[in-house]
Amino acid sequence: MQAAAHNIEPVMDRERFTDLITDHHRGLTAYATVLAKSQSTANDLLQDSYIVAWKSVGKFDQSRDFGCWLRGVIRNKWREHCRRYKRETVLDDDVLERLEAVFIDEPDNELFHRLSDCRAKLPDLMQEAICCTYDEGRTSDDAADVLKTSASALRKRLERARSALRECLSQNQPSN
Repeated sequence: MQAAAHNIEPVMDRERFTDLITDHHRGLTAYATVLAKSQSTANDLLQDSYIVAWKSVGKFDQSRDFGCWLRGVIRNKWREHCRRYKRETVLDDDVLERLEAVFIDEPDNELFHRLSDCRAKLPDLMQEAICCTYDEGRTSDDAADVLKTSASALRKRLERARSALRECLSQNQPSN
């Protein structure tokens, strides 16, 4: 079967691909930065997206807009990033400073002892949710299966447990 018989354009060459990337780089960088809210993560997304695009350039319909196609690739890489790091929480400077103050003002073993005491006061369902998710490192879907509940119910249980732990720890501040 010949390409001309099916009206398929020849595969894009490296030089043309490089030209298109160069032409669209500024807009793609801005798009990735808005998604990621971090320049370093945006740069990683771009690099990964360019690699994916090059490997699948044969699937690109050259009658369509290259920038739109590549933004779709970046969006998919962003979703993949979010799934991979969904348990990662970004903390602002104020939260980090307060967290640092806790560790400076209090020996680690005392903090963990207080946390253990607070955990022991939680209802059994909350303790099980924390153990299954954090101690055993399961995803919320896996933990929900183990605990025979829905993922949304588990997430709500964890939210309430974290809130109860924060309250307990704030009430049980060590005396200086």
